Amino acid sequence: MPVAANLSEIQDRLVSTVDQKLAEPVKLSFLKEEQPDPERPAVEISAVLRVGGGKASSMAPGASRAWRSKLAAGKAELHIDRSRYDGPAVKTGDRVRALARRGQPWFEVLRVDDRGDTRLVLELGEK
Repeated sequence: MPVAANLSEIQDRLVSTVDQKLAEPVKLSFLKEEQPDPERPAVEISAVLRVGGGKASSMAPGASRAWRSKLAAGKAELHIDRSRYDGPAVKTGDRVRALARRGQPWFEVLRVDDRGDTRLVLELGEK
């Protein structure tokens, strides 16, 4: 048996196992000029959504610490199993909604990483 075929099987099983434990329902909404894209209807999928705690940064210019105002800039990533996703291509500016989370928060797609073998990774920002 070729080593590459075995590696592919191992990767597929690993992704499937991670998704069984960590994936959650999300809605992918595809936009064109800030409006729903009729050529790419919204889809609901199960994927791994990882949301960071956000980074507090000063709104004051430079290294000034005189201001007490801070901005929380949350970052998140959505990891989609490439072997199970057959929906429309995701583009920068599209939206993701976390359906199982309190308040069903929306995120904006900031970057799409489609170069991985097993995952389509979306870098998200809070919307």
